[in-house]
Amino acid sequence: MKIFNLFFLVITLAVITSCTKTESVSTTDPLIQQKLQTMADKLLSDYKVKCPEYPGGLALKVISNNGSWFVSSGLGNGITDQIHFRAASNTKLFTSTAILLLAQQGKLNIDAVISDIIPGTAITYVPLTASYQVPFRDQITIRQLLQHRAGIFDVTNENIPDTVPTSVPYSGKYYISYVLDSDSQHNFTFDELVGVNAECHLSYFKPGESYHYSNTGYSILGKIIERVSGQSYQQFVMEHIVQPMEMTNTSLPYLSSDRTIPAPFAKGYTYTSDNTIDVTESNMSVNVAEGNLITTPGDLSKFLRALIEGNGVLLPFWVNQVLLAPPAGSSPAGWYGCGIFYSMNLGFGHNGAHEGYLSRMVTDPDTGFTAVAFTNTWDLSTESAMVEQLTFIVDEACYRAKSIVQ
Repeated sequence: MKIFNLFFLVITLAVITSCTKTESVSTTDPLIQQKLQTMADKLLSDYKVKCPEYPGGLALKVISNNGSWFVSSGLGNGITDQIHFRAASNTKLFTSTAILLLAQQGKLNIDAVISDIIPGTAITYVPLTASYQVPFRDQITIRQLLQHRAGIFDVTNENIPDTVPTSVPYSGKYYISYVLDSDSQHNFTFDELVGVNAECHLSYFKPGESYHYSNTGYSILGKIIERVSGQSYQQFVMEHIVQPMEMTNTSLPYLSSDRTIPAPFAKGYTYTSDNTIDVTESNMSVNVAEGNLITTPGDLSKFLRALIEGNGVLLPFWVNQVLLAPPAGSSPAGWYGCGIFYSMNLGFGHNGAHEGYLSRMVTDPDTGFTAVAFTNTWDLSTESAMVEQLTFIVDEACYRAKSIVQ
């Protein structure tokens, strides 16, 4: 199944049969705990009014200056903030953090063109090979990739246009499905995914001219991290971000054979009016650097809060002047920076959509509010159902939580 990312949609705008309360974790005010639990139960029950057989639940971690709380609904008993889930495109903030960390170390220039020489070496940021001969390669900067302003065609979110010559066997098809249909165990690589763009000469626009979300742009960033650091993407992020920030329940699977989630975990489902399918296991090799993160609400909230407050691996300058800097001409109500976006009245963060999971992380450094929420089902019963899920379950949980704790 095609793996959709829902950012562009929201920026413009065990199977259970009832809401089962779960073990809640609170470090402070029990009244706030009760209000958060009631709110989570109501959001899920309201959604089930129109979708009675909805198999998913809701998990919500909240941190404020006054304490931290965790609630869940519909996920079973004994659930804590260390329940694992696939965080999908929230991964992009880890990739941007890795890029900025390398820049902070003087090993990378984020305004360099990707065909430039890496400082102190004799190699370029991307290989000067056919696989990386994407349109406008000599004009694309690393910052533009971070901000989705490089015009890189998104191989994992869109069909290859049928205007591509028929000599290309996947012309007019969704490349990921085209490959997996003949080899379900296929291990995708950065070179392969970027190479599709190179072979088909695909681009949305000249670099810097506009904005278009692109997972494949982050595949290029993953390759740059490897060439600059001398480590694999997974090794660098684990050793230089995840471990130093004490995220003990976070991992980044990258092989097609690594399909499971560590226990305890929330099973992922797809739901239609005819069928419910367990999609917990997944080939994450297609999503490395743009969507392969497995984490918990506890780990992810700790990471986001510490990073944005300047208490993570990035110094305050790199957080405030680079990571959170709005691109020129951005709307004050909402914009996409370096692997992170801003939402009016909510704060900085990202969302994620990987088959079976929808999530949102957000923090507001001005008020001290941080939240991570996810639901573990894709509702495919209507064309608009997934957008409604993300808006009226996951995002709404964050907005309501902010009003409760402040």
